[in-house]
Amino acid sequence: MINYKEYKTILSKKNNMNIYRGCTHGCIYCDSRSEIYGMTYTFENIEVKTNAMELLEKALSKKRDKCMITTGMTKKCKSY
Repeated sequence: MINYKEYKTILSKKNNMNIYRGCTHGCIYCDSRSEIYGMTYTFENIEVKTNAMELLEKALSKKRDKCMITTGMTKKCKSY
């Protein structure tokens, strides 16, 4: 199931970005499944950040220096 939600921010403090939350793999050992991360439904349901492009444009316009933006897999979602 895919859920759509608008967010307030897109970049982390270290300029990491992910346009979705959740994971369809369902690994039982995954610490990202914890309720402390604010998921209000089953973690296997993907949450798409519908306003990601607007948030990225806004965040980049505030940067004073050039920076590298990393996307995709974060510390919480790695393939093994």
